[in-house]
Amino acid sequence: MPITFTAGLTPTFPTNSFGSAIEYVKQLATALTNGTAFSNPLDAGITALVDRIDVIQASLASEISVSQAQRNTLNGYVSGTLPTGWTDATADSQSGYLDANMTALANNVGLYYTEVSGLNTKLTTLKNYLSQVDVDNFKLHMELLSGIDDAPPSGVIKPNLNGLMGLAQSITDIENTFGITFTNYLTGLFGTLFTGDVTIAAAQTHMDTGPLSAGTYVGLDVLTNVNKAYVINATGDDRVWNDDIVESKLTPLFAPFIAHSAPQAAHLAAFTAHITTDMAYYYTVVDKLKQYIQVYGVSGHIQDPYYRFMYENVFGSSVIQETITKLKNGEIE
Repeated sequence: MPITFTAGLTPTFPTNSFGSAIEYVKQLATALTNGTAFSNPLDAGITALVDRIDVIQASLASEISVSQAQRNTLNGYVSGTLPTGWTDATADSQSGYLDANMTALANNVGLYYTEVSGLNTKLTTLKNYLSQVDVDNFKLHMELLSGIDDAPPSGVIKPNLNGLMGLAQSITDIENTFGITFTNYLTGLFGTLFTGDVTIAAAQTHMDTGPLSAGTYVGLDVLTNVNKAYVINATGDDRVWNDDIVESKLTPLFAPFIAHSAPQAAHLAAFTAHITTDMAYYYTVVDKLKQYIQVYGVSGHIQDPYYRFMYENVFGSSVIQETITKLKNGEIE
């Protein structure tokens, strides 16, 4: 027959412990379950920086597509037929309208395309490092530290908020027990969350300077001008555009690109340095805690003569034996 459990039988606990849920525990449980317990202090800065990168890349998109297409068209003139205006200018003894000049023009436009494409690639790399999910990057690091992400993706070994808080509390409690001078491990273990805003601000300041501040390639309307009809005695921009004219207008556009492109690697390195510093500190603290635990275990053994015998007579070195002797004689605590 079925066994009937004794009515009213409960474990022996303090009076009224069951059924009296602690309010702060209930609220914490709700926040944790709903994913609202944690926030990333760097989120606003990172979001603004990524948004700015998106704006810059949007402005570069037409520059890339137009300069690439026109470079190809200009190269096609070299291997095919030069524009009518060019052949008419050459027939009128004007210099600068031969295949060699078209090749130079195509090369200069191609150089612009290479420069703007290179900047766009660097921006994509930085953006992904700050915003791509489920990879080992700055986004993962700061979200593990802040509890937004509770675990790294498969194959990535990184500490999370719970592990770091537990590590900090464990080593702090042991050092307090040992009477060791207090150390604030939290600022080191969570270093990026304390100092990352400076790196973000530096990158944002740079991104706020536009790479198109000297003008745009699209605005030059190179292909239309290259294909203008030849006009006798025309001067300046009224002439058919050859390489000399286009190069003089392209050259000023490069300076902002170069200025904007050069620091990209430095920004990436600065964000990576946060991770490197945090992880180095983490492994240092882990190693120290391991040593403390070993010391704590041995110190407990040598208090009791029964266990102390092993250190004094079996496997303890002369160094350990000297410490035990001093402890027994009251020379040290």
